Amino acid sequence: MTKAERIEMMRKRQAYFSAIAEEYVSFADFIKAQDMWLALMGVELTEYSKYITLYIQLDFTEYEQYYIIKSDEGTLTVSDIIMWQDDYCCNSWMNISTGKDADEEDIPRCY
Repeated sequence: MTKAERIEMMRKRQAYFSAIAEEYVSFADFIKAQDMWLALMGVELTEYSKYITLYIQLDFTEYEQYYIIKSDEGTLTVSDIIMWQDDYCCNSWMNISTGKDADEEDIPRCY
């Protein structure tokens, strides 16, 4: 895949995960309903205090990590900021809505 094709696929994954997440208002309810299904699909779910990560190992060196967060409306959604292994085999943060590297203040923190 070209970088543009990969970013488009990331956007599709983010939209898909967002459509699922927006049905929930709590991380606990999302985990209870979706953890087994995500595990069957090979998506690793990890809960933190302010978000949930969805980690996808695409092949030996490529991965993507999405962040489920609470929206301003109170439902869950998926952040535009993802972590991924870029074309240079570096762990990078990207804003997939812009296709550019994420700013430091946008990167999720574990608390």
